[in-house]
Amino acid sequence: MQKKEAPLHNNLAWPTVQRLSEYLIILEQFAEGGREVISSSELAEVYSNTPSQVRQDIFRLPNTGRVGQGYRIKELAEAIRETLGLDSVTKIVIVGCGRMGMTLAQHIPFGEHGMKLCGIFDNDPTIIGLEIEGTKVEDVSILEKKVVESAVSMAVLCVPASVAQELADRLVSSGIKGILNLTRQRLKVPPGIYVQYEQIICSFMQLAYKCKQSPRPAPNL
Repeated sequence: MQKKEAPLHNNLAWPTVQRLSEYLIILEQFAEGGREVISSSELAEVYSNTPSQVRQDIFRLPNTGRVGQGYRIKELAEAIRETLGLDSVTKIVIVGCGRMGMTLAQHIPFGEHGMKLCGIFDNDPTIIGLEIEGTKVEDVSILEKKVVESAVSMAVLCVPASVAQELADRLVSSGIKGILNLTRQRLKVPPGIYVQYEQIICSFMQLAYKCKQSPRPAPNL
C-alpha cells in the first residue's frame, strides 16, 4: 500500500486533537480484544459521533491502513500516535504529591502512550524520598535542576492554588513547554507555552446541566 503524505497536522483544530486522542483509547481497547479492523461507523458509535466526522478526522492522518470498508486498527492507532507526537518519548514531571499527584503517579500508564514520568516533586519532608511506581519523590527545591537535566517538556501541577503561579513561573523558566493545570488558579504564561486546564468539578457542573434537560427515567428493577 502506498503511504499517504501526512497533512500539516501540527495545525489541527483543538477539537480534532481531542477527538483523535479519544479515538486512540478506543482503538487500543479493540486491539486488546483481538480486533484487527474497524469501520468508521463502529468507531463513531462507540465515540457517540457521526461516521462522516470520523472519516474527516482520519483523512487528516498519514498512512491509515484502509481496507475495504474499514481501517486496520494497528495502523490507524500508529497514525494517530504520530500525529499527536506520541511516536517519540515526551518527558513529564508531576509537581505536588498530595492525593491527586500520587493517584496520577500510581495509575496513569504514561509509558503506554509515549510518555515518561521523569520526576515527582513536593515540599513535604514526610513524602520526599518515597518511591511511587519506580519514581522517587524529590524536594521541589531542585525542580529546575531536574527539569533542565532531563529535558522535560511537560508538567502536571497538583498543588494548592496559592502557589500554582509561582511554580508555573519556575517551570517556564526551566524550559517547560506545556502545563496540565489541575488547580483552580488561572495561570499567566508567555506566548508559546501551553496550559491545559482540567477541573473535575466543572465536569460535574456540565453533567448536572445535561441531566436536568430530560426527565429521570423510570427504574427498571
